[in-house]
Parts: sequence; structure tokens; C-alpha cells
Amino acid sequence: MGCRNSVKNSKDVLAGVRRCCCFIILLANGVIGDVLQLERLYGRIASPDFPNVYPNSKERTWNITVPPGYVVRIYFTHFNMELSYLCEYDYVKLRSGGQILATLCGHRSTDTEEAPGDKTYWSVDNNLAVTFRSDYSNEKEFTGFEAFFAAEDINECEQQTDGEPLCDHHCHNYLGGYYCSCQIGYLLHKDKRTCTANCPKRVLTARSGEITSPNYPHPYPKLSQCTYNIQVEEGFMVILEFVESFDVETHPEVPCPYDILKIKTPKQEFGPFCGDALPPKIETRSHDVEIQFITDLSGVHTGWKLRYNTTALPCPNPEAPPHGRISPVQAKYIMKDSYRLSCDVGYVLVENELIIESFTAVCQKDGSWNKLMAQCTVVDCGLAPDTANGTLAYITGAGTTTYEAEIKYDCERPFYALKEGHFDRFHCAPDGYWRDSRGRKAPPTCEPVCGVQRSNVLKRIFGGARALPGQFPWQVLIVNADGVTGSGALLYDNWVLTAAHVLTEPARVSSLTLKMGLLNKRAAHYHQAWAEAAFVHAGFANDGINFNNDIALIKLKHRVPIQANITPICLPGESGRFRLNASDVGAVAGWGRTEKRRQSPFLLYTELDVVDPEKCKAAFANRTVEGKPLVLTKTCSVPAMNKGARIRAVETVEAR
Repeated sequence: MGCRNSVKNSKDVLAGVRRCCCFIILLANGVIGDVLQLERLYGRIASPDFPNVYPNSKERTWNITVPPGYVVRIYFTHFNMELSYLCEYDYVKLRSGGQILATLCGHRSTDTEEAPGDKTYWSVDNNLAVTFRSDYSNEKEFTGFEAFFAAEDINECEQQTDGEPLCDHHCHNYLGGYYCSCQIGYLLHKDKRTCTANCPKRVLTARSGEITSPNYPHPYPKLSQCTYNIQVEEGFMVILEFVESFDVETHPEVPCPYDILKIKTPKQEFGPFCGDALPPKIETRSHDVEIQFITDLSGVHTGWKLRYNTTALPCPNPEAPPHGRISPVQAKYIMKDSYRLSCDVGYVLVENELIIESFTAVCQKDGSWNKLMAQCTVVDCGLAPDTANGTLAYITGAGTTTYEAEIKYDCERPFYALKEGHFDRFHCAPDGYWRDSRGRKAPPTCEPVCGVQRSNVLKRIFGGARALPGQFPWQVLIVNADGVTGSGALLYDNWVLTAAHVLTEPARVSSLTLKMGLLNKRAAHYHQAWAEAAFVHAGFANDGINFNNDIALIKLKHRVPIQANITPICLPGESGRFRLNASDVGAVAGWGRTEKRRQSPFLLYTELDVVDPEKCKAAFANRTVEGKPLVLTKTCSVPAMNKGARIRAVETVEAR
């Protein structure tokens, strides 16, 4: 009913009404309330029955709506309501944007209650709710209120959002709204408020220069993404230094979550940087550097300024490995500089697990060396070579084969000894070879010791005596393919000295059987050797009576192991001590015929005196053998023989 009466009694209101809706509400406490929706640019509202006394238990709300871009301005021309503490009974309440703008009662304001008086109120947005309420009883007569409202344009350009202007640069107000524009060189963001920097990618090729954030030293724009690319010649690196001030939005707990400054090279990234402290000087070690600056929507900060310059890109200073030396030593190595690595004595260069003769590295244009540093590894001579008939001992330590390690060779005594002029001690030399004190790397030679006898007791017995084991260890029994036997003496460990007439067929030398280390020709245990070649003296006549040059050598296929029962005989030298004199005694041994003219199966020996050759000639003058004249050799000294004794060239003779 209040809505209907209001429309009928006010022509001004009817003229301005776009739409009026009335809702009647019965409240739980018995108060009857209604809601009026008013969508108009201006108007008048008043308490029920105004200017008469307003009724008890009444509530009415006017929801006033004006177009977007406007607010509702309202003021009271009359106000007379019941006064109560904090306006608990009768009141007029103004609400907008979810806020209570005022709760009014009484006629004049007190310490705890507010009356409008001459005050004007504005809505927060384009909606204003005015609520009138009276309780169930009034002791006095109160006439209520009369108020006028109107739509008023908002000057958005004077407003702020989160403490910041609505527009970054220029704000333009018009009835019902506003719009923003930007300064030259900036672009209006799609949010229609923010001015972003027009930041096309900049490429700088000069060797020095300055770069700043947009608008420095004034606040940099929001929602911008700027990229600066410094590109100089290869072989140079860019050095960045921030100067003056640095002011980029930051966060006390999270590193650079808002505005970000990043610096990148193809191999490395620096930052992000933010806050108010100047970043440290940056040596990028690259000729290609990208600087990226990204900003968000909030904050007012002045940004940054940096200077850059370039220098020849240095390679990392090389560090010599242990036992290595670098030359030349320089404070800095730049493109095309090089160094050489050498090692201490006893160490070798190793690269990729291979020993190399020399090592040189060159500084490249990208600031890296063209190869990784080699290493210096101690020389290792490896296991020393063995020597035949000898043993090897590592003096420095078991199995130690590195530089300056020492080894010692020992021959198997008493049957082998070092060859004259050879040394038993070797050391691991710097070149990786085992060398003796004269620098020779071939291992020493252990030669057989000649003339070693287990027993040298001889008996002067007519007809000879059986030889004892080890008494004539050089004695060799030679058997040809027909079973004919002869005798020889072992020389060194791979030759046999014998009489030329024993080798009846030198061409068939491979058919010979050579037995050593035995006394009985029929013995089952002996060392057998095979002939490889035979060498008969070219002057041997082989006529059965002339024994000049009756000498031959047999070369063995394999070396004979020297031991107690097999040792070589010593050959006489040219010195005077090897000349036979008439006072000397000689020993003769062999498997020759006995006094009974039978072949002895046992090795026999006897001692004979050496006589003057002229006496021999006289004694054998005019003697014949099987009717042929006997010829004495020119190179032999003949032992004296008892009557009827016979000396055969196949026997061995030892002078004493």
C-alpha cells in the first residue's frame, strides 16, 4: 500500500520512474515491511505517511540503482525520528557495496547516535539501499524523514586501486566512465589500464655500452617483457657491471617471484636478480649474452642500469698435474696462446690412457682449451725379462717395476756364471727399460762354467780305471746310425768337440745319437741330444794313418742343461799356462778298447806323462800301422805310453 500511495501522491516521482516494484514482507516480530526497487537518475523518498506521524511496526526499503559509472548521492531535507541508544528502536539505515554507510535516528547527533543534519551521503557503487524501520510504540509523535537522491558521475581518474591510480599514464573521465591512454613508446595492455613498454628485441654489437630498464630512473612499466642481446666477435667475452641504483620488486621469502632480471649465455645462466642491492660484477665468459627483464602488474620500482665492456676471452689457467711442469707460464692465456706440458724425470705423459711423446694445448676462441690436460704417470718398466739359467730378484720391493726400482740377476751356481763384462744389477730407467750401469738393456747372459767336476781324484793305474760320477762330466758318447761309437767333449752348452774320423758321414749328422751324463754305455738314464750340423776341419785327410787336423765340431739343436754330471770342458787359451811341458801329467778318458782289445762298456780313464815331441818322433820312427808308416800329428803333444798301450783320438785328454 505504501508503494501505491507513493506513486499516486508524487507526480515528480512518477515522471522519473523507469520501473517501480513493490514487495510486501511480514516480519517475524510483527513488523510489516516492503521493498521498492527504484531505477532512476534522481528522485525523492520519504517515510510512510510523511509529513504526518509515521506508523508503528513499519519497515520499508528503497533499493536505488543508477547506471554503471555513477554513484547515488542522497541528502535529507527533514529528519525527525525517535532517539534511542545506538538507534536500537526507530532508524534509517544506508547500505551500499556490502557496507553500512550510516544508521540514523533522533533529530540531532549525540555522542553515540547520528542524525544526518546537512550531511550528504554517497553510495560505494551504483546501488544504494535506504531502510526505514519503526518499532511497536512511540510515546511521542515523530514525522519521519524526507530525502532526495540523484545519480552523480564518478571521477574514476581520482580513484585508486590497491593504492595505485587506475591508469598507468593518462586517465580520461567522461559521464558514466573513463578510459586510459599511454605515452609515446608504450602500449596499452588488454586490461585497458596498464601501459607496457614497447620492447622489441635489441641487439647490441658494440664492444661497450649501457643498458637500462625502460624509463630508468623513473618507475619501469608493468606487464612488460624486454630482451637485450649483446653479440660481439668470437674470442671476446662480455663483462657486465651494474651501476648507480638497483630497484626491482622482490619478496622477503621467495626469490624474485614478481619482477625478474635474468642474464643468460649459451652455456650458463646468472640470476634471477631483484631487490635493492647492486648485483656483483659478472664475467660471462661468452661473446653472446641475453638480458631478459620481465615485470608483473603491481609495484612501483625504478629498475636498473648496467654498463658492459668486452675483453679477450681467457682460457682457464692450466694447472700442472703432479710431477708435471707447464711452459710458458703466463698470467693469462687468450685465443691462440698455447702451453706445453712436460714431466719430471721418471714420469711419462699419458693422454687418453696412451703414453705420448709430447703435449701441447691451444686456447680456442670460445675460451676453452682444445684438449684436456694430460697426466704425468710414473715410468713402469714392466716385468723384467728372465735370463736363461738364472734367477731374478726385485730388490726395491716384490713386483716393484716403476722408475728407479732395482733388480738383481743371479746365475744358477756353480754350473753357470755371468758372462765376462755383464752386470747382475739393473734399474728401471727413465725411458721405461731395465738398464745396467752401462745403460745396456739386454739382460745378462749366464754362461756355463767349464771344468766343474764333482770328483777330480785320478788314479795312475795301468790299463785305466772306471771313472766316477762327475769325474768327467763333459764326456759325450757319440753313436752313429750303424751303432759305431765314438767320444767327444761338451763345449759351452750347445757344441761337442770330437775327432773328425768319428764323423764318417758328416752329411748324415742328424742320424747321430749323443748321450751325456752317463758312465755305462748301456745305462738307461742319460741326457740325449741331437745334432743340428757338423763342421769337419778342411785339412783332415781321413786316410787312416795321418791324423793331422783330426778335429770336428757338432752343433746341437738345443742347449744342454748343465748340472753335476753334465758340464762343459774348458778350452785352452794362448797364454803360456796352457802350454804342455814334459813334466806335465795328462788324463785320458774314454770308452776305448781295453788291454784285451775289447770295447769297454764303462768310461775308463788313466794318467800319462807328457814327453817331448822329439822323443815321440824318435820312439815311433820307422813304425807302421797295418803296413803303412805312422805319422805323428804336428799339433799334438803325445803322452808317454807303456809298451803296448794305444792312444785313440776319440778319447779325451786332460792336462794336469
